[in-house]
Amino acid sequence: MKQHIEKITQLLLGAAYADKRLAGAEITRIRSLLSTLLGGAEVPEELLRMINTFSPAAFNVQQVASALDDLSTEDKRKLLELVASVNDADEELDLAEDIYLRTLAAALGLDEEKYSDLTLEILAGEELHGLLA
Repeated sequence: MKQHIEKITQLLLGAAYADKRLAGAEITRIRSLLSTLLGGAEVPEELLRMINTFSPAAFNVQQVASALDDLSTEDKRKLLELVASVNDADEELDLAEDIYLRTLAAALGLDEEKYSDLTLEILAGEELHGLLA
């Protein structure tokens, strides 16, 4: 996945901005994830510049994801785990972040059973009956 580090950085930044609020914890998490992906190395200056200049309005998740067609199913799943980690960094569950993860998964061509454990589960009215009893 190292060869796709710039695309992965963009996708992680897209996750951070999915709820229209950028938290410092999300940026910290992105930097940590990038360092880990790079084998513990310092995050290169060009990636730091990308983090600082990222424009969510100009970002297209489908376009970036399409450049990752050559990733294995396992690597695509790992990428979704990284996105979920960024989503969790601000300790808030948000539908916009969940939609972003699902949109990315679809753009990567993953079937829902490959990532459903990373998404929010919406309960129907009948499933809520007796839940607090």
